[in-house]
Amino acid sequence: MLSPQSRMLARLLSLALVLSAPLPTWSNPHGHLGRNAEPEIAPRNTVYSNSSWTYYNVGLGACGVINVASDFVVALNINQYGSGYPGPNCFKQISMTYNGKTTTATITDECVTCSDEGLDLSVGLFEFFAPLDAGLIHGTWSFV
Repeated sequence: MLSPQSRMLARLLSLALVLSAPLPTWSNPHGHLGRNAEPEIAPRNTVYSNSSWTYYNVGLGACGVINVASDFVVALNINQYGSGYPGPNCFKQISMTYNGKTTTATITDECVTCSDEGLDLSVGLFEFFAPLDAGLIHGTWSFV
């Protein structure tokens, strides 16, 4: 499990990499060079079990909206997020369950470091399920 300082350093390095991208990349700020795969389009009844969940400090997400820590929002893993702006799964609702607690959240960002089917949760959403010092939890989610 990464310490909060290590997570922050990784995010800063990722940001530096994004900011150093050539100018043409910014014409479609959420496009992905060299990736032609379409996002996974799952039927509503597909349930993703034992999904890895981490948390992050939200702000302006890849879907183009600004969120605050208390919003119940998630960043969707890169394979399911898809390409284009906004991504095809932007603003979709998901149902999430962990340790007997269930809630809904909205997809507003993309998580390039999340594992397949993984999610990065806003701080407020993560704290709904577990204390931040847990760092990583595994839950179940599905599109609503």
